[in-house]
Amino acid sequence: MIKLFYSLIFLLTFLLFACGNEEEDSSIFIPFENSITNEFEENYDEIISDYKNYSIVDEKNYSLEKVDLNTTFENPWAIEFIDDNQAIITEKKGRLVYVDFENNTWKNIQHNIPSVLVGQGGLLDILNHEDFLYVSFSKKNENNDYTTAIGRGKLSDDYKNLYNFEIIFEAQPYFKESVHFGSRIVIHDNHLYASIGERGKGKVGQELDSHAGSIIRINLDGTVPDNPFNEQTNLKEIFMIGVRNPQGMTKDNDGNLLITNHGAKGGDFIGFITSGGNYGWNKIGWGGKNYSGTSIGNGESFSSEFNMPLLSWVPSIAPSDLIIYEGDEFFNWSGDILVTSLKYKLLLKLELEKGKISNEEIIFKDKIGRLRDVEVNSKGEIFLITDEKKSEIWKLISKE
Repeated sequence: MIKLFYSLIFLLTFLLFACGNEEEDSSIFIPFENSITNEFEENYDEIISDYKNYSIVDEKNYSLEKVDLNTTFENPWAIEFIDDNQAIITEKKGRLVYVDFENNTWKNIQHNIPSVLVGQGGLLDILNHEDFLYVSFSKKNENNDYTTAIGRGKLSDDYKNLYNFEIIFEAQPYFKESVHFGSRIVIHDNHLYASIGERGKGKVGQELDSHAGSIIRINLDGTVPDNPFNEQTNLKEIFMIGVRNPQGMTKDNDGNLLITNHGAKGGDFIGFITSGGNYGWNKIGWGGKNYSGTSIGNGESFSSEFNMPLLSWVPSIAPSDLIIYEGDEFFNWSGDILVTSLKYKLLLKLELEKGKISNEEIIFKDKIGRLRDVEVNSKGEIFLITDEKKSEIWKLISKE
């Protein structure tokens, strides 16, 4: 059981930030106050949430417009801005696309990423950072088993090619199953964090001899920093365990990382990443059950032994990515969390205050399809892609 002395840690964190000290040791990530569970209120009913009870944002406050590119995208997985008017999109089948929103043009980027389209896998997340483009993808070995891999390359100045591509991480071991790849990536303090799904294997989420069911942390070149499980496992990239299929990850203004995670039949959640933490899969189910209707683990929804989510959705909403909104376009939403939902085709807005969700709203439902990714440029303009065979890019515009 992880024992975190929050009041002391939070005070230390506050003082460091207040002094503007950029030289502090960032080898161990200090989580936001109340981001876990052992000292959380034991009223677990406050954590369970049903989207049908949420208020709905007035449609008079926004418009939802399709970006006219004269093309469609086949099951895109991620959109990443290079600057306010240029972005890159991944398609699961392996296509990498450059988009110019100022001129409404696009072109394919040639690459040699060894991704494989299989089940829920393919070419997945993408992240532009300094001189490199980082990607996560599903990789096959000579035995036709699969894993989540991460690589990086450099974009040519004309955005026609990704060159000098190298793989910097491969989750171990490989599995026959083609589900639950996770694969969302974020860079914070010169470390790359990635979510690795448990590949449908359940109990591996509690095992340190597998990357499956974990959050990993590596240096930007793939080497390994001083992670919390280094003395307990040869897989020293492991930073946190006990997740099922986390397909969303983002960073708040204080440098805390949040994920969305798919539960089984109920129990999808949003929560903080903590150093050495454990969300408990598959000993607990966060309010959900197995698809057969049987209990998960010993039947407990939550336990003080494990990290507590901020919010757990029952029924499941199938959350994909999330962001912390900052920008002028929707100035009243500053600091709010936007979450995409595949199952109910929702865009949700959650207000986060002092480590708790204080209010939940539906921005829209069932308008453009299964929402896969949401991204914001520096002007605060919100862009969305959907998990459809003929997907398009949509832009959310404020009318206020």
